[in-house]
Amino acid sequence: MKHDISLWIDDLDSSFKVFHELMAYKVHEILLILSPYDAFIMEEDTSLSTRIINEYRGLNLSKPPRLTSVSVADEALELVRYKKFDLVITLPQVGKIDCNTLGLKIKEICPHLPVILLGHSMKAISPYLEKEKRQGIDNFYIWSADPALLLALIKNIEDHHNVESDTSLAMVRVLILVEDSPLYKSFLLPLLYKEVVAQTQEVMNESLNEEHRLLKMRARPKILVAGNYEEAMQFYHKYKKFVFGIISDTRFPRNSSF
Repeated sequence: MKHDISLWIDDLDSSFKVFHELMAYKVHEILLILSPYDAFIMEEDTSLSTRIINEYRGLNLSKPPRLTSVSVADEALELVRYKKFDLVITLPQVGKIDCNTLGLKIKEICPHLPVILLGHSMKAISPYLEKEKRQGIDNFYIWSADPALLLALIKNIEDHHNVESDTSLAMVRVLILVEDSPLYKSFLLPLLYKEVVAQTQEVMNESLNEEHRLLKMRARPKILVAGNYEEAMQFYHKYKKFVFGIISDTRFPRNSSF
């Protein structure tokens, strides 16, 4: 993979003009909906904001998003009405309201705002994986106290938004992950992003200044996650010219069944 990335970066426009147009969509504002107890458990000794900032700095990435945390569903809905958010992260239960009901209420206000369910275990999120109980939730992950997961899910949302324009503008490469399990997806996605970012940085010319290095990082390969056969094939056929790898589970849904 490193060899493919190196050859592709060498072929890009040396004027750097194209890099300014890449990754036009960025996640800037995140709304966290956590009970006080869950916030305490997730933050441990350091705030989530600090841990995300440290994760971004550790990988030499650009400006990290800002986190707004609330513990009451009504307060969250009020914020969504009057402030622009790019992402909402919630736990299965916030007070007396469940995550799917909350997600549906959020989407009544802002239909295209992604809502992610972050659970402490598969048992906690399994009731919401059924089709009729997940209309308000866009994706599911398992929290393992690793801030790299937050970075990965943020970058994955950006990748899905930017892949069409970035492949068109600069022939950005695409890596497809086929995985339907929230548990394995939560384990694999941070590893993939760390590896892609590390290899992209490694093949950059050492003579580049910091500004140019950050610009070139915008052209790193995009990672697309497919939860079933149909979605994977849709990604493959649409971006076939740019796909340089597919990582697949040995068993995943096809036609809504296994």
